[in-house]
Amino acid sequence: MKKLFNYLSVVALLMLTACNGATFITPDKDAVSFAIDGDEESVNISADGSWSISECPEWVTTEVQDSVLTIKTAKNETGAVREGDIILSGKEGVNVKIKVTQAAKCTHITPASDKVEFEKEGGTQTVNIDTDGLPQVEAPEGFTATYAAGVLTINTPANEEGVKNGEIKLTCEDQSATIAVSQKGNVCPKCNGTGKIKCPKCHGRGYTSYGGADAAWGCKSCGGRGYEGEGMDLDDCLVRGSGRIRCPQCGGSGR
Repeated sequence: MKKLFNYLSVVALLMLTACNGATFITPDKDAVSFAIDGDEESVNISADGSWSISECPEWVTTEVQDSVLTIKTAKNETGAVREGDIILSGKEGVNVKIKVTQAAKCTHITPASDKVEFEKEGGTQTVNIDTDGLPQVEAPEGFTATYAAGVLTINTPANEEGVKNGEIKLTCEDQSATIAVSQKGNVCPKCNGTGKIKCPKCHGRGYTSYGGADAAWGCKSCGGRGYEGEGMDLDDCLVRGSGRIRCPQCGGSGR
């Protein structure tokens, strides 16, 4: 009778587990990447029931607490990139994969594009990165950028100021790459965002003429000086202006 009771208890437990098994499992990341030295990464798991780890690479260790899966790796001393999958399983037929990679020595970083442009409204764009390492990312002010599993994700908010320009830098050991980023903004209609307009005094020439071709003055309005007369050396006596002055409408800000 005792053996029968134990058998029935096990069957009931299996039936209860099957009934409570998750019908959906949603991790907030479907891929994680680690540097050569190893580290740990947390993945939040949403599910409507119980789930378990049914497969895991031997070089990865995992911990689960309060629906948070912690993935850990040690230093990669194999000399080759490690790749594997963690499989989360719920109700029969419900399986979800989290891809895990760990870099070896980085030998290249090659972005699919070297330029990314945003509209004034901002948003998110991605650039595929061909690399065998785990690049560190540095983004300019006004932009954020993160790298994971071969994809660089770039974000910027709406821009109510002037045009933004900068470079995103990716580095890994002795390898590096840059991606130019820009975002449209509010621009001054008078100078078209340059902050400069044609000098009205010299009409952009940088000098003013007095007395015909034999006499000219460097335009003081745009930075010129000196006088060129007959028989004088232009380089010694006349310094031409730039032909441009600060935009009076925007004060030189370009917006």
